Amino acid sequence: MFKKEDWEMLKFYAVSPVHAGSGMSTGAVDLPIQRERHTNWPHIQASGVKGALRAHFRDFLTEEEKYSDENINKVEDIIFGTEGYTTLTGNDESSKNPCPAAISVSDAKLFAFPVRSDKAPFVWVTCPAVLERLDRDLKMMKQEGITGIDDCRNIKDSNALCLSGDMQGSVLLEDAVVDVVSAAAVIDYINENFKELERLLLISDAMYDYCVSTCTEVQTQIKIDEKTGTAETGGLRYEELLPADTLLYSVIGFGRGGLDNHLQAETVRDKLKDVVKDFMQIGGDATLGRGMCRIEWIGGGE
Repeated sequence: MFKKEDWEMLKFYAVSPVHAGSGMSTGAVDLPIQRERHTNWPHIQASGVKGALRAHFRDFLTEEEKYSDENINKVEDIIFGTEGYTTLTGNDESSKNPCPAAISVSDAKLFAFPVRSDKAPFVWVTCPAVLERLDRDLKMMKQEGITGIDDCRNIKDSNALCLSGDMQGSVLLEDAVVDVVSAAAVIDYINENFKELERLLLISDAMYDYCVSTCTEVQTQIKIDEKTGTAETGGLRYEELLPADTLLYSVIGFGRGGLDNHLQAETVRDKLKDVVKDFMQIGGDATLGRGMCRIEWIGGGE
């Protein structure tokens, strides 16, 4: 495992619904989304995040940029790794060796989930367990962590704190009601780095679990027979989606990778950030417009 010399956080704001599928299911939903085993919270597995990063990098890297000045090896393979790697001495199979990636990618973890509300078309919700997880990730990135998190740990039952926006009293979340128990709590890190969350409520872990378990989007898909123009037998299925406006984040570590790579971690980081920016597609159903995310890099510690 390479030494991680630099860190960045990559933020994903869903512009369209996201389907990072976990495969077929025997339940009511035929195509469920990926969820963490121990929490049952939605996430996107690291392999899917890395694959989407690599596909975007390959598509938007110019032909002139595909080879680094320092190394004849392809920049893409240096950054993302490869199972077989062709050296300068030849193209036969015997000259190919595995190349470990210069980056390490975490799962895309859920930070804020949009829920229908009576205060606005929707509000975002998060919970103390999510903030504590973010705090641990920031410290791993050699940052100070979240100040003010101690004030958020005692949220229980149907109580809530307003982290951004002007919400007071009772707030309807889908078919549940929470009570905002005090004035807005100030968490500088959220205000500085998650400015798009204009109406963010901190709810209890139990209420958050209810929201992310029952308030995802489920769409019906029907396969039409080309000859008859009617639905095919067995062509009806239900697909689960993370709703648009969901916010996730992934932690990415940078190093030098393998194969005597001469690129510094900072160079790897800057090259990836220069190509992967603005918008990116992640997950399945790309031809249906699924998985479009606005992305933003948030710097880590040195």
